[in-house]
Parts: sequence; structure tokens; C-alpha cells
Amino acid sequence: MSPEQKQTLDTFYAGATEQDAAKIRPLLTDSFTFKSAMMAFDNPDDYVAHLVGFCGRVSDSRFIAEGNEVAHIFTLDAKLPDGEAHIPMCDVFTFEGPRIAAQELYADASRFPKE
Repeated sequence: MSPEQKQTLDTFYAGATEQDAAKIRPLLTDSFTFKSAMMAFDNPDDYVAHLVGFCGRVSDSRFIAEGNEVAHIFTLDAKLPDGEAHIPMCDVFTFEGPRIAAQELYADASRFPKE
């Protein structure tokens, strides 16, 4: 992982933890996309609005990088309506320079409550 990618991800996760949209948004390209089994966003603004409203913390982080892609394997420690959950997850980020162009999240969707 390049030093630029590491700095971007450190700032991204700090912004998510602090629920600070102003910290996260500049890290994403204008054509940013997000995909997971539970939802998708085709623009950075809707994604950031969703992300800062989510209550969860990241623990047990490991990063694997190859070229412009970085995989982040982690545990999401979340407070859910039916209690606390510790959910294994993997984000795959695609970078354009120092900014994130795409994010794909892999997780067991059944671990989340139905809305």
C-alpha cells in the first residue's frame, strides 16, 4: 500500500468514526461508487450521508494491497437495534491517485437486522 493510500484510508476511517462528512468527502472522486449485498450508491454525496449516520466502529484491521486496489479485512463492532454485533467484513477500495474511486463491501448480510 502506498503512503498516499494509507493516509487516505486513515483519514477515511477517522472521518467515519467521527461521523465527519467534511473529512470523508474530499477523499472520494466525483464518480465514486459503492456496492454491497445490502445497498449501492452511484455518487459520493449520498454515500457519505449514509456513512456518517451509521453507528459502528472498526477493529482487527488488516490491509492487503495490489496496484490501485486495497483490501481492508476487519471486524465491524456495531450497535444494532437488537444489541451489539461483531461482524467480519472486507472492503475493497479502488484508487485513482490518492482518492477513492470505488468501494465494494463484502459481509454476511444476514448478520444485520432487516429494516
